[in-house]
Formats: sequence, structure tokens, C-alpha cells
Amino acid sequence: MLAMRKPRRDASGLPGAPPRPHRQSLLDRPRRGTRRSAPAVVLHRWAHRARPAREGFAAGDLSSVAKAQLDRGLLRLSGTAVPALQHGDVDGVYAAAYDGYRMGAEALLARQELRATGSEGSQMSVEDAVSCQFADVIPEIAKPTFERLRRTRHSAQYFDPDAPPITKADAEWAIEKARAALAGVKALLFTAQPERFK
Repeated sequence: MLAMRKPRRDASGLPGAPPRPHRQSLLDRPRRGTRRSAPAVVLHRWAHRARPAREGFAAGDLSSVAKAQLDRGLLRLSGTAVPALQHGDVDGVYAAAYDGYRMGAEALLARQELRATGSEGSQMSVEDAVSCQFADVIPEIAKPTFERLRRTRHSAQYFDPDAPPITKADAEWAIEKARAALAGVKALLFTAQPERFK
């Protein structure tokens, strides 16, 4: 038996409400197991004027946004990664160290009025954008290091039985790289001329 669909109603309760925005149909979605190509654009400009500033941030104050992002990265490293190492959770250490590392990279992009969209491929876009612009002054965010951290963190976050296990030495290396990268980001944010971020 087929069920009849009730007519849509608007706020007044009368039939004829506008249709919902188009959703991707099942036929438009890629089949499970097939690779989707990454979106063409995964970095966007902050829209400071389109929404009210968050508490503590003046609209358009990019240095405050970048500092807040850097502070989040430092906290993730010292508050999550280091204690996890003391408890022997090497997968947790690696994931938290990478998060702190990435937040430092995103602080540099925030200073340029850029942010990742959070869509598929956005972490690789952060990796590419930051490593090509800033690896000359912060060697720890060079592409090979960033990629190794990102890929290993992926196998830690999403358990892969075929991946080699993460060792304590790997976790210590991740903390060391994240700590050095965050120190480099902090130094660059507070000493570089504003033109460096245009």
C-alpha cells in the first residue's frame, strides 16, 4: 500500500510551503568503495562582516583569531598528548599531537584570513597551503613531515589492522615535531611583519 504524502504547509498553516533545498539523491552519490575527487576549493576567507564577532575578538582582528587557534594547539599538545604518553596511549598521543600541530598550521592561515572548510580534503589543503608558504622559516611544517604526521594519525584515529603499529618512539617524535612547529608558529606570528601574511 502506498502512503499519500501530506501537502507542505507554510508558517500560516496553509498548503503550498516552498520546497526544501535540493538534497543529493542516492543516485548522485558515489558508490561505497569508490573514491570521490576532492573539492576544488576547501579554503575560504573568514566572513567577519557577515556575522558578529565572537566574544573577545574584534571584527577583522586576525592576530587575535590566530593567537586563539595557536593557544588551542598548545593546549591540545600539553593537556592531551603529553598526559596520554604518560599513560601509554600511543595512538591517542599521536592523534592529539597531530591535532595540536594542525591547529598551529591553521593559526597561520587564520592570520591570512583563511580557514579550512572541514570538507573532504581540507586537511590536505591546510598541509599544502602552509608547507609551501612557511616551511622555509618553520622546517617542522615541511610537506614530508606534515604528510607523515597526517597519514599516521589517520591510521591511529581510524584503526587499520594492516598498518604498522605506532610505537612509543613514534609518539615521542610526533610530540617533538608538534612542539617545535608550534614554537615556530608562535615566533612567526609575533615577530613577522603583517605583509608576510598577505
